[in-house]
Amino acid sequence: MIQWLLQSRLCPRAKNVQLIVAVCVSSCAMSGCVESNFRIASESRLPRGLAIPPGLTRADVSATVDYYTLGQAKFILRDKSGRKIGTVTGHIEGNPLHLRTPPQGYEPRYPVYELIVINGVTEIMEHRRPDDILYVTDDPGIREELSVGRGVQ
Repeated sequence: MIQWLLQSRLCPRAKNVQLIVAVCVSSCAMSGCVESNFRIASESRLPRGLAIPPGLTRADVSATVDYYTLGQAKFILRDKSGRKIGTVTGHIEGNPLHLRTPPQGYEPRYPVYELIVINGVTEIMEHRRPDDILYVTDDPGIREELSVGRGVQ
């Protein structure tokens, strides 16, 4: 059918459409497609490698993270006007993890943790509830449990 469209005079721009589709498919195959997007809580510290420019404070910036289908995570730092002022990319290690003994006061199946390696440093992203906010956690107990493989998927 596609070959017929390419050869027919009924659809003279079919070759252009085919080229556009091929470019889109190949770009997703190379970098992955955005799977999900989260905001880093304003009270959370930023991941290492995502530096706040001189003259600004944490209150002056916001940060998001995009998870890609091929296991990448891209952190984006923006100023109050929404202008992008920094990015850093990391690699998601494994699947989302849970603690063996979840803390009290959370919804079922929460918190959920993601291990993301940025320039050789592992950051732990904590999803506390089923929304689009997450936190960078430095809790030594959580870090120890997840880093030695005792967390559960």
